[in-house]
Amino acid sequence: MFLWQLLLAVGVLILMCILLVIDIALPSEPLLLFGVSVIFMATMAASTVPWRNLPRRATMALPIVDILGIGLIVAGEPMLGAALFLVFPVIWLATYHGRFGAVLGPTLSFLLVAVSWLLNPARAVNLPTLLVFGIVLAFVATASYTGTQKNLAQRRLLRQQAMLLEEAFDRTRRQERTLHEVINAVTFGVVAYDRLARPTMVNRAHRERLRQFGYDENETVPDVIYREDRVTPFSEEERPHKRLARGESFDDVVMWYGDPGGYRMALAATGRPLTNANGVREGAVWVSRDITRELEAIGARDDLVVSVSHELRTPLTSILGYLELVLDGDDVGEESRVHIEVALKNADRLLSLVSDLLVASHDDQVGFLLNFGPTDVAVIAKQSIQALKPMAEERKISLLLTTIGDPIVQADEFRIRQVIDNLLSNAVKYNNTGGRVSIAVIGDVDEVEIFVSDTGRGMTEEEQKNLFSRFYRAESVRNTTIHGTGLGLSISREIARAHGGDVRMSASSPSGTTMVVTLPRKNDEEA
Repeated sequence: MFLWQLLLAVGVLILMCILLVIDIALPSEPLLLFGVSVIFMATMAASTVPWRNLPRRATMALPIVDILGIGLIVAGEPMLGAALFLVFPVIWLATYHGRFGAVLGPTLSFLLVAVSWLLNPARAVNLPTLLVFGIVLAFVATASYTGTQKNLAQRRLLRQQAMLLEEAFDRTRRQERTLHEVINAVTFGVVAYDRLARPTMVNRAHRERLRQFGYDENETVPDVIYREDRVTPFSEEERPHKRLARGESFDDVVMWYGDPGGYRMALAATGRPLTNANGVREGAVWVSRDITRELEAIGARDDLVVSVSHELRTPLTSILGYLELVLDGDDVGEESRVHIEVALKNADRLLSLVSDLLVASHDDQVGFLLNFGPTDVAVIAKQSIQALKPMAEERKISLLLTTIGDPIVQADEFRIRQVIDNLLSNAVKYNNTGGRVSIAVIGDVDEVEIFVSDTGRGMTEEEQKNLFSRFYRAESVRNTTIHGTGLGLSISREIARAHGGDVRMSASSPSGTTMVVTLPRKNDEEA
């Protein structure tokens, strides 16, 4: 209130100073002096009255008093042009008192000037000038009112946007706190980097791991990281944070913390670059999990397999030797000889399976010793069906064989029998009671394919992903009476690939699964 009034008072004071300079006889103009006195008294009131404690309508008194004071000045000396001072209260009313003030200000001002002209038309402005003056005041009031309303709308909008921004900021801070707590609660190590490869976040689990190896909280990666073989260090360019800095992604990279001979920890690390909505890389994050116990368990499992296989191999070799000695004797009857030959054949197969366990338990796979020769796959499939027929009949599962084309390939007969036995055994074991197992041997010019189909429950996506993993058994069959080692499909694929072929799953659904073995007609030796 005081600032608005002060603007008008300063303007009137300057006018009075000008009048004194040009030597106008002020005492001869009582209306002018009275009008000036009214404005100065209003200014004093503006500085002393507690306007904040009064109703908003009460503040209209000052601009109205100012209009009256300016009207007295105009009536006292119309030729001074003091009517222009009416712009101040007109703008004031239009700005702070809305539409009513915008109408009241120019209307009251125009009436005062018009009355002054009517009382003394000789000294007043002419009628057109008076009308233009009224139009100008109306325009100033309208412009002030419109601008004020626009500013108020913008202020309301800015206030709403500020509230929304504050709410979003609070929500972001809550989410950040929640994310921070979650990341620090998990047992996975999490490290995030910005676009300059500087760490922006390191969770508690990662810091704890590094602390076990003597590193402080400012470090994110040990000085030396060893590869999966536990002895070969990663090169500087292959270290996880360096790969992330180049924008690379990686999954389950096995790395070892700690030097050989001391405390060590194995981690599986997965890294991803982070991009914004425009696809521009803004940083990276990598997550690591402790797999030390998993690798130790796998090592213990392999050691157990090797130990048991070695222990089985010795007595089996002895059994084979004595059975061959018995067969070499002349006092063995024909019936006994047949039985001993069956026992010898099965003992020989058992020894081969034990050898496969030894091969499967080593990471440095040396492959299978194969004896290639003309092999009739259809005959082998028929023999395998005959061997599995008792197990299939117990569950009322029918076994069907179909042969199309030439089924003869150059292969190791014993190993191909092992592949077909594994696939048929799985098809019977995991089939539904009363189901069906179909085996089709199809030969064309270049290869022979063996299709083994069942009517079982099929496989889930997780089971399909780990289908050929060594020692893998699905969770759904681990606690059932169906026994197995989880090596059958893995060994079967290795045998097929040793022949230049492959084993794959053709289809799987809740109504059954189809496995396919591909064997080329020419092996590498012939080529």
